Amino acid sequence: MTPMDPYGPPSGFRTGPPAPPTDPAQDPAAVHPWPGLLAADVPAEWAVSSVRRLTAPMRITDTGALLDEEPFTLRRAVVPERALDPAENPGLPVADRLRQRFRVVLPHGSVPVSADEPCRIGPLPGRCDRFRDRTGDDLRAFIVSADTGGADAAGSPVGVVVAVSGPPSRYGTVASTGWSLATAVAPGRPWREWVAPERWQWSETLQLDAGDRTVVATAERSWGQDLDEWTQQVFARAPFLRGMRVLGDRPVRVDGLVEARMHRFDWQPSGRGRMLTNVVVGVRDGIGFQLVMELPFHAEAALSATLDDVLPAVRLGDG
Repeated sequence: MTPMDPYGPPSGFRTGPPAPPTDPAQDPAAVHPWPGLLAADVPAEWAVSSVRRLTAPMRITDTGALLDEEPFTLRRAVVPERALDPAENPGLPVADRLRQRFRVVLPHGSVPVSADEPCRIGPLPGRCDRFRDRTGDDLRAFIVSADTGGADAAGSPVGVVVAVSGPPSRYGTVASTGWSLATAVAPGRPWREWVAPERWQWSETLQLDAGDRTVVATAERSWGQDLDEWTQQVFARAPFLRGMRVLGDRPVRVDGLVEARMHRFDWQPSGRGRMLTNVVVGVRDGIGFQLVMELPFHAEAALSATLDDVLPAVRLGDG
C-alpha cells in the first residue's frame, strides 16, 4: 500500500486546469418561428416599433452555472423612421440611423473596431459594425441593420436592426449562434416577427409613439402566477418612485387577459420634474403583461391623454 503524502493535495482534489465551460447556446436544440404575442391596431398617428429580446442560457462549469457572467443577448427592433429623434443623425438612411442609435444598448465600454461592413439580413443587403471590450482587443459585440423596403401606415420607411453582445470569452458563440439568429428571418412572415431557440429567455415589446405621447407594451415570462404577484414584480424593478402619489387604481379590459388593472400615479424622478405615469398590468399562464405611458406632469398632453383610447387596440395573442 502506497503511503499518503502528507504534503500532497487532499484525496479527490483536482490539480490540473479546470475544464472549459459548456455553452448550451453553441448548438440550440431547436429554432422555431416567433410570431409574437402583442399586436396593436392603432390609427396611423401612432408610429409602431417592435422590439424583441433573446437571452441565451448561461454557460455551465462542472461546479454549476456562471451566474455572475455578463449575459449573451440579442435585441432586434423593427422601427419606422418617424419614430426616431429627428435631430439624431438626420439625413442618413433609416438603417444607418438605427445602427447608430442601438449602440446605447451595448455593454458599457464597447469600442467600435469596424463599421459599415456589408452583410445580409435574410434577403436584404445590410451593414454591420463590430465592437471590442475597452480593456482589450477581444471582440464582444456587433450590430447589423437593413432597410426593409417597406413603409408603415403613414408612409414612413421601416428599418430592422439587431444588437448582439456577450462577454469577450464567449465571442465564439456570439459570432456564430448570434450571427445566425441576428440575420435570420421567418420566411413569408412580417418583419416584426422573428425566430427563437428553445430554452432561451425572451421578451417582446411594442412602442407606440404619437409625438407628445409614448406608450410601451411588453410581454414576457413571469414567475408571478397571479395578478398580485406580477404587480409586485413590475413595481419592484421599476425606478425608485420617489415621492409617489397614487391618483387611481381600477380594473380595465385588455384583449387576451382575463384580468388587468390600471395604476395611475405621479412621482419625482431625480433631477427632473414630476411625471404622470399610467401602468396597466395583467398575467396569463405565466406570461406577464405591462403597458406604460409616462408624461411630464405639467405637459399639455398630461391633462388630456388617457390610455382608455389605446387599450382597446392592444391585444395579447396566443403566440
